[in-house]
Amino acid sequence: MATSPLLSIITVVKNSSDHLTRTIKSIIPFKSDEIEYVVVDGASIDDTCNVIESYKELIDVCVSETDKGVYDAMNKGIALAHGKYLLFLNAGDELLTDIIPIIKAAPEKAVMIYGRANMINPDGTFDYIKGKRLKSTRRFLKGMPLCHQAILYRRDRMLLYDLSFKVISDRVLTYNLLKKYGLRRSFYADQIMVTYYQDGFSGSFTDNFLAAEDARFYRSVGKSYYIAIKRFNFMFKHKIKRPILRVLRIKY
Repeated sequence: MATSPLLSIITVVKNSSDHLTRTIKSIIPFKSDEIEYVVVDGASIDDTCNVIESYKELIDVCVSETDKGVYDAMNKGIALAHGKYLLFLNAGDELLTDIIPIIKAAPEKAVMIYGRANMINPDGTFDYIKGKRLKSTRRFLKGMPLCHQAILYRRDRMLLYDLSFKVISDRVLTYNLLKKYGLRRSFYADQIMVTYYQDGFSGSFTDNFLAAEDARFYRSVGKSYYIAIKRFNFMFKHKIKRPILRVLRIKY
């Protein structure tokens, strides 16, 4: 590219050729000189590399090598990218709208631009739309209020993903970025930017593991009291609310 692009779309993938194809096809209608496309492959052994080769005219930067997991691959993508903003659209996710007008509408000093996402169940059915205007960073203490794939991060202000977190590193990074620069440096675009397929990644970890990640996050940001709050909420949901709803035969 002759000039630096406004946006770098970063896709991380490993052994997921069909999902990668779906993501690439969603990017094609919006690809321009203002958009750089970066693919980080984790040394796939399926047909992924052939898919990458077949779309080499679309892909501006590509690397295929072993990594330490999805967040390590994302950090590699950050290092490879040249765009003013970064969008992480992983294999399987779909781009729904032209992001360039959204970037141009945002304030020049915005370190983060975010919007909404269609959340799709593993069986392909629609679940809900995620993403509302943030009123406070405290919302990140309850969970991830935004879809990571519907967030644009300004590259020259970007932090790195903490590899010690296996599930919530995107939440940790986004919280720390907003605490550093303040909500006033973020911009909300009331648009559905992407479709995100919920593949149950976090479901492959035990409740105890997820609780331990949450606890470490709370301690790292000086909010240890939230550990007790989350434990209470978990016990209420699983020991009181759900049993009552089962008795009443109400779907929760």
